[in-house]
Amino acid sequence: MALRTLDDGKDWGKQGEVISAKSAEATAAFRGLQADLNFFADKVGFEVVKVDGKLGPATMAALRATNDAVVKKNPALNGTLIPPTSVEQTASYALHSRQWLETTARDALGVANLRRYHQGAGKEWNTKDGIAYGAGPIHEEFKGLQSDLNRFGPALGFGKLDVDGFLGAKTVAATKAVYDAVVKKQPILAATAFPVPDTKEELAEYAGFIRAWLKDVAAKQLLGGAGA
Repeated sequence: MALRTLDDGKDWGKQGEVISAKSAEATAAFRGLQADLNFFADKVGFEVVKVDGKLGPATMAALRATNDAVVKKNPALNGTLIPPTSVEQTASYALHSRQWLETTARDALGVANLRRYHQGAGKEWNTKDGIAYGAGPIHEEFKGLQSDLNRFGPALGFGKLDVDGFLGAKTVAATKAVYDAVVKKQPILAATAFPVPDTKEELAEYAGFIRAWLKDVAAKQLLGGAGA
């Protein structure tokens, strides 16, 4: 199967040493790549990358460091990642790099499962009419996320979410409100292993990560140490 690439001029453009997304697909891919890389920061030993969807030297260095660590661990995996020889190459093959991190790099380095939830027919969730929805355990995960967020509502002043498992603009806004409050209190906690969601799609993809962060980080900062 041919690799899906993101194209200069349509999906992204370059200014100086930095590439910025033009399409929604590229925005999600670039932000997702940065968040995925941050999951390897401690294991590989690089500084966490700012999850802003702008690809530059820091993102390239983190991807190279992860690839070097994988090849050092298992030389037979050399060549499994299309190398980030330039920022343009990093942008074009961002989707491939995300898949490589989720499978090859995670297994090689013994990093816990990158439990992203995948969109599409026959996968874990999809979208319709402004909401993201899943079935079975994913539906319950989405409901759990809304319930977890509701614990922060009284302190932060956002309205109670319907715990219905349908993720939309209100759930996105509540997540961002919690994140902003945490960073205002403790700026060093700005880096996360998920993109702070701008869309329901990012919220659905990283729902498991966000729930863990609400319990392990946000609750300790904003709710007096009470876990979710």
